[in-house]
Amino acid sequence: MAEQDTSIKTTRDVRDRLRILASERGTTMNELLTELVTRELTEEEKDQRRQQALEEVRQTTGVTVSDDARARARSFLQHLGRGHHAA
Repeated sequence: MAEQDTSIKTTRDVRDRLRILASERGTTMNELLTELVTRELTEEEKDQRRQQALEEVRQTTGVTVSDDARARARSFLQHLGRGHHAA
């Protein structure tokens, strides 16, 4: 079954920006939108990747990463990010 086109309501400014970006990249607005939305992960996809990464760590090292260790690592990385943006 072939995909059917549909419409998305947006502002003229957004439409015009999409048109410019698509033109600069030598593509269509539809192809640009497809590229942009497939680049972003849904929350479910992010969770699946986290679980896969944790399982790979467990299989490779034999270590099961605790929720506390993940929270501390997340906090550490956020702290690093704040320092980077302040510089």
